[in-house]
Amino acid sequence: MSEPLALLYLETDDEVTTVVRRIRATDAERIVIVAPGRSRATSSVVAMRLMARAAQETSRDLAVVGDSLTRSLAAEADLGAWATIEDARAAVPVADAAPAGRAPIRVMRGDVTAESDETAPVAVALAPPARAADADETRAVPRPRRPQLDPPPARARRSAPAALLLAALAAVIVVGGAVGAVVLPAATVTIVPRSEPVGPVPYEIRVDEPDRAQGSVEAIAIVTATGTYPIQAAATGVVVFRNFNTVAVAVGSGALVAAGEQAFATTAEVVVPAGTLTAEGTIRAGEEAVGVAAAAIGPAANVAAEAIDTILSQNVAARLRGFPNNAQRLVVNPEPTSGGVDESGPEITQEDVDAAILSLEAELESQLEGRLGATGDAVVADESESSEPRIDGLDGLVGTRDQPSVELTGVLAYDRLTVSRETVTAMAEEQARSDPPPLPEGHELVPSSITVTLGAATRDGDALLIEAAVTAASTPAIDREAIVEAIRGLGAAEARSSLASVGAAAIDLWPGWVETVPELDWRITVTVEAEVAPSPAPSVP
Repeated sequence: MSEPLALLYLETDDEVTTVVRRIRATDAERIVIVAPGRSRATSSVVAMRLMARAAQETSRDLAVVGDSLTRSLAAEADLGAWATIEDARAAVPVADAAPAGRAPIRVMRGDVTAESDETAPVAVALAPPARAADADETRAVPRPRRPQLDPPPARARRSAPAALLLAALAAVIVVGGAVGAVVLPAATVTIVPRSEPVGPVPYEIRVDEPDRAQGSVEAIAIVTATGTYPIQAAATGVVVFRNFNTVAVAVGSGALVAAGEQAFATTAEVVVPAGTLTAEGTIRAGEEAVGVAAAAIGPAANVAAEAIDTILSQNVAARLRGFPNNAQRLVVNPEPTSGGVDESGPEITQEDVDAAILSLEAELESQLEGRLGATGDAVVADESESSEPRIDGLDGLVGTRDQPSVELTGVLAYDRLTVSRETVTAMAEEQARSDPPPLPEGHELVPSSITVTLGAATRDGDALLIEAAVTAASTPAIDREAIVEAIRGLGAAEARSSLASVGAAAIDLWPGWVETVPELDWRITVTVEAEVAPSPAPSVP
């Protein structure tokens, strides 16, 4: 007969898979999970729903005792949630419970440690107790006091001879059974079932309510120009030709003049007017200005004012001189020449832009990691668009001159769905139990052997789809009555041989002189050892 209520006390590091197994193994009509503040197994709605499903499969009621956050998550998973154990007990009265103030306690014999992973169910009376002062405090169930028995009525004393007769008969039966248990031969059969590997079997796990993080990060990178382009120009200026001739003299474009070794060419054709005779009997030269450019590039042609004093064309010089013994200056530059340069300037290359983009993307990824934090063992999936940042300022940047550096701005948007690996593993195990893989005929799945390997995660709207591969082991179904029927009366070797199809069997006969398995069913004990786990599952491609 099952107990009316079982209390499962959790540790802070208990996994949801462990709690689900304990729920399945607990023989109680109603189960109350007591969470110690923060527990990994009660930290998400998905985990709570897995525990609720495990309880519903066996038509048992499940409730949770914990702090305000734990109760809120339990409520989202449609579980009863209470602040104290007393509240949880009082929630659903049990008709056949023990009287108020008393609780039948299951006594566990043997070496039971306080740190055992199993929680013994305790049947308790569910009369509403007084409320504790601290709503979040959980307390141990008090040990019931031994009830005081009333003295038997007079009628019971008058029927003492009949009672003594019944007691004597019971004593004879007990003594006879004890003698039989001590004297009659016995056999202990220990079977290790033959394990067969199962899988890997692919499953697709869907998480409809994963955690979600959305937003964007920004970063700046500097493009530094490493390329150069040449800057070359000839010096320019203005010269004035002086004509001492009595007639006008034409000076063609490209006529050469010089300042020492630096030559200049006229940039246009000009006509220098004739000179005029003064009252003193001298000739006042006619003058005409024209632009000149240095014949060679570079700063050497940037000469001072009045440095240009020579006409390199003898024909032009003779005509401007007018008469042979005229020693007057025929050409002069009133202002210095300028603009002569031979150097290089900065220019942005494609390599400069590529280097800046790499730096910008690395900075954006660093900021994204800092924003989202370490994912640890979580399963994540991002939108495909969020993997490429938007970078402003790239158009026409390659080939830009005379800018030693340019600033680039990048923006990386993110939309990430996450769920803990522990939760997905528990969901995969649950799906493997509810939709088991094909098994050999006559075999049954070993639940404790289920191993899950998680693969890639993809998005389906606001849900996550995770690939999973499940491997497990199966063993022949053990029918203890059929085994007893098959081996009783056989020798030890013959009995082992008859059980070979089931697995390895050890036959222990008592006393030592006994050579055959007893014929009496109740003198044959059949035990099953732990099943062999399968080989590790391969990774999901």
